[in-house]
Amino acid sequence: MRSGVCDDMDGEDLTELLRLRHDVLGALADDPRPRHELVDALPDSKSTVYKGLSQLQEAGLVVRDDDGFRPTLFGTVALARYDALADTARFGDMLADVPGDAVDPAALVGATVVRPDETDAERHVEAVWTLLGDAERARAVAPVVSPGYVARFRELLDAGLTAELVLPESVAASLRDEYPDELAAISERAALYETTAPVPFGVLVTEGARPQMAIELRDGPLVSGLITNDTPAAIRWAEATVDRFRTNAVRLDAP
Repeated sequence: MRSGVCDDMDGEDLTELLRLRHDVLGALADDPRPRHELVDALPDSKSTVYKGLSQLQEAGLVVRDDDGFRPTLFGTVALARYDALADTARFGDMLADVPGDAVDPAALVGATVVRPDETDAERHVEAVWTLLGDAERARAVAPVVSPGYVARFRELLDAGLTAELVLPESVAASLRDEYPDELAAISERAALYETTAPVPFGVLVTEGARPQMAIELRDGPLVSGLITNDTPAAIRWAEATVDRFRTNAVRLDAP
């Protein structure tokens, strides 16, 4: 033992301790307090709380002072990292096919996941329209564009939305060949660009009263889920991602 930290504790031990004693450490992070008050605040038995405190103290995650128990800096950082990992696990299956360096992990901290379910198969799609409806300006990289959404998008443009879209070469070619009228309608009201770079997922970033970003994940032509976030780190990542695709893209003129 040195400085209150267990010498032989490794990352796996720490993760397991946090899993078992997360509620105890979290309660102290919210409100440092004496042991008897902590027992009253938690649903666990007194013996379980006492054991948890002992383990957390031995690991250097909490310390006892005149006011009771409180987290150490180590405990505060470890709890935040554990919570971020647990939060990311909510959409781990959605990110399984995305390249490891494609998304800045900071963009996922505090994110909200919108998935379709049995009661609302279009929930994630409607979430995109809500973001666009609340925006003054939108920039996006769109791996797929459905002609069925063109009219709805035009309504938003007519209502004052300004937009910039970067489309994969295949999508732009399809619009030119199969949906020239739809392409013309969008091109008259929004800036469209064509890129030869592969687009593994969609990215949307909005400006307005409440700037937000969204990552649109797909299973083939179908949208499998949406990850939204309004943190500054997430918005910066989304803006930089759209900029990266936009830099080498070619402007599409209305046919």
